[in-house]
Amino acid sequence: MNITVFYANKRKAKSSTYSIAQLLISKLLSEDHLFEFYLPQDMPHICTGCYACLRGREDRCGGYEYMKPILAAMEQSELIIFCSPTYVFHTPGQMKTLLDHFGYRWLIHRPDLSFMQKQAVIINTAGGGGMKSTVRDILDSTNYWGIARTHVISQSVWNYDWSNLPEHFRKAASVKVDRTAQKILQYHRHLTPSAKVKGLVFLYKWLHSHNKMAEVDDLYWKEMGYTEK
Repeated sequence: MNITVFYANKRKAKSSTYSIAQLLISKLLSEDHLFEFYLPQDMPHICTGCYACLRGREDRCGGYEYMKPILAAMEQSELIIFCSPTYVFHTPGQMKTLLDHFGYRWLIHRPDLSFMQKQAVIINTAGGGGMKSTVRDILDSTNYWGIARTHVISQSVWNYDWSNLPEHFRKAASVKVDRTAQKILQYHRHLTPSAKVKGLVFLYKWLHSHNKMAEVDDLYWKEMGYTEK
């Protein structure tokens, strides 16, 4: 399967999230394509609240040129990986900046429902607490994009780098990677959306078909045939 992966920084040798991602990728990628994006370099533009994307003019966004290769990679991928360490109990600002640019792709607005044929993985590490809130920062987006299944690998690493991570931490991470890889491959053979994603899609299908949302979004759903499928 083709894979798109987002890294919250350029750290590699010492990064636990990067290293766990490489373990997972090695189990899923053979002769397929791997698209890698490093933040904030590959999305430096911070959302200014101009509302261009929400009004149907995403080409007017200052981050539009950065979004084009990102969207192209995601459209070609069956799996999307987010590598997010915990910064002060939440996902790093650069990861949030990326997610902010996808606001118009939420189900309430103008989603790409081909994402219902994709899976995602959130890889999160933390020196202490805040893992659940960090995962939630990203999970809200993957669910509201309509991604069928989102898997989570969370690993506490205390104050260690991957280069000096104790063996029992490495073993725990390896077990989680193996388990997640097996789930991804099982779902890949016959992928169905989770109950939450399916429920969200049906809810917004009804709202858009009855013109309960913004006009530009209701029209988009009808033009795409989403209200009929």
